[in-house]
Parts: sequence; structure tokens; C-alpha cells
Amino acid sequence: MRLIAAIARNSTSMGISVRNYMGFDNMRIPFLRLMPYLRKFWKIYVALLILMFVDILITLFFTWFLSHVADAAMAKDISKVRGLLLFGIVMVILNFAASYYETVLELDAVNKVRRELKLSLFQHMLRLPSSFYSAHHSGDLVSRLTNDVNAVEGAVGINLLNLIRMPIMALAAFVYLLTIHWKLALMCLFLGPAALLVGGIFGKLIRDNGRRLQDYLGRVNSLLHDVFAGHTVMRAFAMERKLEGRYRIDCDQVLSMERREAKLLGWLQAASGTISLTSFFVSMGIGAYFVAKGSISIGSLLAFVTLIQHLIYPFSGIAKQWGGLQRSLAAVERIWTVMDEKPECSKFPEYIHSAPLHTGIQLNQLTFSYDDNRKVLRDISVTIPVGSTVAFVGPSGAGKSTLFQLIMGFYQPTSGTIYLDDLAMGLSDIGLWRSYMSYVPQEPYLFTGTIRDNIAGGFPDAADQAIIQAARDANAHAFIMELPEGYNTWIGERGATLSGGQKQRITIARAILKDAPVLLLDEATSSLDTETEAAVKEALLRLMKGRTTLIIAHRLSTILHADWIVAMDQGILIEQGTHKQLLNNEGLYTRLYVDRLARKEVEDMVGAWVKTKNS
Repeated sequence: MRLIAAIARNSTSMGISVRNYMGFDNMRIPFLRLMPYLRKFWKIYVALLILMFVDILITLFFTWFLSHVADAAMAKDISKVRGLLLFGIVMVILNFAASYYETVLELDAVNKVRRELKLSLFQHMLRLPSSFYSAHHSGDLVSRLTNDVNAVEGAVGINLLNLIRMPIMALAAFVYLLTIHWKLALMCLFLGPAALLVGGIFGKLIRDNGRRLQDYLGRVNSLLHDVFAGHTVMRAFAMERKLEGRYRIDCDQVLSMERREAKLLGWLQAASGTISLTSFFVSMGIGAYFVAKGSISIGSLLAFVTLIQHLIYPFSGIAKQWGGLQRSLAAVERIWTVMDEKPECSKFPEYIHSAPLHTGIQLNQLTFSYDDNRKVLRDISVTIPVGSTVAFVGPSGAGKSTLFQLIMGFYQPTSGTIYLDDLAMGLSDIGLWRSYMSYVPQEPYLFTGTIRDNIAGGFPDAADQAIIQAARDANAHAFIMELPEGYNTWIGERGATLSGGQKQRITIARAILKDAPVLLLDEATSSLDTETEAAVKEALLRLMKGRTTLIIAHRLSTILHADWIVAMDQGILIEQGTHKQLLNNEGLYTRLYVDRLARKEVEDMVGAWVKTKNS
């Protein structure tokens, strides 16, 4: 009953104008979006149009064939029947060839358009700023690249072609009908628009339902991504039942949307079929009357009834195709909500080696907020001389990681400026800006692929010798050579087949190979065994040598070796200076230092106890 009420409301609200009723205004923009992709393969679509006209002519021929064979049979003209049958066989062969090539070309066009759309969407996503990824779940973005792009098929393939074919077929059939009996043709004409009207009502409902369905599919993908990426946490905290329940609810919502779509398509099919059958009985009844009066022959009646179906079918067919087209256009809208996002650069940044720094880095009154409500950083000013090491310390939530993201150009400051020498952020190419920087994150991230590819990063043409030397400097070469395929060893998602220390050293090798003058290091907090930690520390010291280094410091030894220390809390720069100067201030840094010193004493005591027990 709710569905019938929705149909009634939809038909009433859409009665304002035929354009709104059929949803033409909402279709125009998605089709304009797709037009460049269709135009790219215009030769295929021209060939499909030619084959479409051939198919229409063959369809009309068989109507003409039916009329003349029936009349020839009634007249007992066997030779004419034989000639018509031979000609019919030729047309059957032609129809076979046309149908084959039309199907092959249509699928080829769809696959090529989908490929281009996927590439365009993926390329655009790669150029979007970090703020976009912070606001969208990766699972939903994957859904747009897969489910939504695949759903576009109806708007670039068979549905689109049929929406061109069917009006032409209807017009051709109507003209043919007029040549047989114009009065009879006009009497049956009203049935076509009735079928089209039905399609308009249901098409709008199907499109709205399709948009919600694609949204739910995106939610399902997001949940799956969380489960697969966080499977260890899921098992550790026994979250399987809870996540299974969420997945069941999401799947039930998808099923509900699919059932609603099935009902809408059922109503559409039933209404279209009823109109088609009505047209058959009306044309047969009126036609029989004219045959009885001697106005038309039996053959003409058969041709007329057949043509009426060719007239009504395109209208009812358009109504049926409308549903698939509307769902496809809903997917197009979801794709273009991403494509309309402003990229941070007009093209991919080139992998280039920057010039050396001469004066250093200047953070000038930086203020930043993710939204207008709360400032994450407030009036941060720091001068970092070239070749120096600066440690940023502070409690969790102080804004240290956010500051690093600003320095790397992932976000733009709300106010203030960052300078590399005299190069100002925002006034320079983002690729040139990032070419000055190497980054070693707190949690090493490795891509699915070979170890060589992960060290090379964005420099795919790096020489093997350079990659090996970077691995040596990162203390990674020895364990890499122990792996089955050496540098060509395939590692799993996020480097799942490697230990934490091995992943950290590969990440360091990647930074060494880039050889940028500025190093940003978010020091790892995870514990490593003594031997591995020593290897990682040695590699980091080698990486830091001769570079301007900014460190989010967690270890006491790192802080003590820094040339300059910046203490932050709640997005505010509390104090800065050397270790000795800040201790004399007895402020935030002193409290942090005492806390870390006490923690180190406890760790040393526990370590000594474990060592004594093991010995």
C-alpha cells in the first residue's frame, strides 16, 4: 500500500509539467557529464546507429513479408510465396549478422567507457586533498569506483541505444500504419503516450530508490573495509558478533531496497504489458470490422496488428528502459559528487629532486582549523635553520601531527604562511614543494607489491644499485637478501608478511632514496627488540645526517640530541629553546622531561630484571 501511495504522490507532484514528469531536467546534467566519454568512442556509436537502422528496416520488412505472404496464400499464388520465402531467408541471415555485430560493438563500447570513467575517477581521486579523504570512508570511495561505475552501463549501453531506437521504430511503424489505413492508425495512437506516461511515473521512483541503494552498497563496502583492515583488533576484542550484526542490518537494508525496486519494476512491467495487450485487442477488433467491410485485406490486418505492437512496444519499452536508465543516472550522480571535488593540483606532481635549502624553514603565525568551530593550531611561529634538528614535543592532541600535515602541504593553513627559503606555500607548485621533503611516518605504510617497488616509491626508474644502496644505509639489505626473491619478494597488504622493524627500515630506505633536503620524522612509539631498535636508530641517524630534520619526538634520547625543542599543548606553542634553556624555565617541557625520565627509569629497571631472570 505504501508503494501505491508513493506512486500516487509521485504522479500528482509530477503532473506540473511533462518535462518534470518524465525527469528530463534531472537527466540532462548526468548525460552532459558522460558525453565526453561517449564522444571518445564516436566511431563505435556511429556503427551502432547504422546497425540500429538496419535492424529497424529488417523489422519493418518482416511486417511487409507477413502481409504479402498471407495475401499470396489467400490468393493461392504459390510461386509468389516461394519467392517471398527465399527473400525472407536472405533477410534472416542479414538479421543474424546485424544482431551479432550490434551486440559485440555495444558491449565493447560499454567496457571502454567504463574503463575510461574508472581511470578518470581514480586519477581525480589521486589529486584530491587530504581533507577529502578525512571526510569520506575509503570503503565508500571503493564502492564508487566499482559498483557505481559498473552501474553506469545502462546509461552508455543498451538502455541508451534503445531510447534512441524505440522512438525511431515507433515513428517508422506509425508512418507504415498510415499507408495501410490512416483512420485505424489514428484510433490506436493514444495507447503509445499512455505507455510512455507510465514509464515516467515509475522511472522517477526507480531512480530515487536506485540512489539510496547505491548509498547502502557504499555503506556495506565501508564496513567490509573496516573488518578486513582491522581483523586483528576485531579478534582481540571479540567484535565478530557485533560486526556480523551490523553487516546483517546493512544487507537487510540493501535487500529492502532491491525488493522495492523489484516491486516498482513489477508494476512497470504489468502496466506496460496491459497497455500492450489492450492495443492488440483494440487493433484486432477495429481491424476485423474494417476487414468485414472490405476496407482492408487479411494480410493488411495481420500487418496492422504487428505494426501496432511495433508502435506500442517502443513506448512500453521506453518505459521499461527508463527504470534501468534512472538507476544508472543515480550512479552517475554519486560518481560526480567526487569528480566535482576541487583537486589540490591540476596534474600529478612530478618526482623531482629539489635544490638544496640555503636558509631553512620558517613557520610564520600559523593558525589552522578543520572547520570553523575549533582551532587546532593557533599562531605557531618557529624558525628552523638549515641543517638543524628540531624536536616537537607535547602531550597527545597538542597538534604536532597536524603541524606536520600542514608543512607537507596536505592541508592549507587557515592563516599564516610556511616558507622554504623564500618559497611560500600556496604560491608554488605542490609537487615542487613536496620534492623538498622526505617523510617517515610513525606507523610504516607499505603498498602491496615488491620490496623494490616500495623502496622506489614515486621514482619507478630508480637504478637497482641506488635502491640497494638505500637499503644498505637503512640496515635493510641483509634481511631483504634472506627473503625468497630478494628485492622482488612480493609483500602482502600493508607489508603483512614483514615484521615491524623490517617495515620501518624499508620506509627509511624509501626516504633515503628520495634524498630530499628536509626530513619529517614521526618517531615510532612501538617497542622493538634491542637489536632491531639499534638497527633502526642507526639507519635514522644516517638518514638525518646533513638534512634539516623535524621530529615528533617520543624518546628521551631523541629529544636530548635535538638542536632546538618546541613544546606544544592544545595547538599552542608554549615554549621553545634548547634543552638546557627549557629546563631552566621549569614549564611544560620540564614536566614532560621529568615524566619521560621517570618512565625510562622504570623501563630500565624492568629490562634489568628480565635480563637477570633470563640469565
